[in-house]
Amino acid sequence: MCAVLLANLAMPTSATTIGVTMIEPSGFTASLRDGIQAYAKTRPDLSVTFTYAPQGESERQVEQVRSYIAAKVDALVVLPVDKTTNATITRLAQDADIPLVYANMVPREDWFAGRVAFVLPNDLVAGRLQMRKLAQMLDGKGRVAIIKGPPTHSGAALRAQGVKEVAAEFPGLRIVEEGAADWDRKMAATLVAGWLAKGSPLDAIVASNDEMAIGAADAVETAGMPPGRILIGGVDATPDGLAAMQRKRIAVTVYQDAGLQARRAVDDALKLIRREAVQQYDRVPFELITDRMSTTHFAK
Repeated sequence: MCAVLLANLAMPTSATTIGVTMIEPSGFTASLRDGIQAYAKTRPDLSVTFTYAPQGESERQVEQVRSYIAAKVDALVVLPVDKTTNATITRLAQDADIPLVYANMVPREDWFAGRVAFVLPNDLVAGRLQMRKLAQMLDGKGRVAIIKGPPTHSGAALRAQGVKEVAAEFPGLRIVEEGAADWDRKMAATLVAGWLAKGSPLDAIVASNDEMAIGAADAVETAGMPPGRILIGGVDATPDGLAAMQRKRIAVTVYQDAGLQARRAVDDALKLIRREAVQQYDRVPFELITDRMSTTHFAK
């Protein structure tokens, strides 16, 4: 199996090569993958290869990293599928003296020696932005449910933490339901359908990504409630998320610029290959979007 993978990773020896290993692309991660591909095409003599692993299958991702190192790529870009193996991936890259750029997720450690960088947003900010706007729309009063991402993703915990921090500032807000749906639309719909079926009264649902927000909207619609009866918030401003906002199915999302993350990941990798200095934590900003704003810019 390893020999087959190595054969698939064969790249032109004259080109600079970047190996990308990431979660199977969907929603925002698909946009991030597309952004890396598009930006790489604008760079002369740059070759980028992708491998994918399902959420949580960390050992498969570690093997992909080993295969990239054996294929002698010039740099690695990793979107971790499970934060528990980041230390192993970092050690493998450092031992091989191959530049490593993590994208969209924070490893457990605070600082790394060697040629290691991180391109990511501050996920606490995303949770704070969506909850503060929803609190304003609720006049500071209401019953709130939180749909979290997978526990293996650091951003999931931080976004939920940001939501709770802001909710605690409003005595009239109560968090009455909380569950995880692993970034998945169908899982979120099932979760929310269960809350509604047991009669849990909800005024807002705060989802940690747009896919789960759309799933929540699907469940609300299936239950026969009109759009806007329960305010729903998401994160990422994906094309599907923006379309749902334009149809009044979700009220708030937070723009995460996949194209900018992609460009910075590639640029940081190329700088590290040349042994140039980079900012180790290369932060990408979030931006709040509501249905009262033009979404033309964010749809590009």
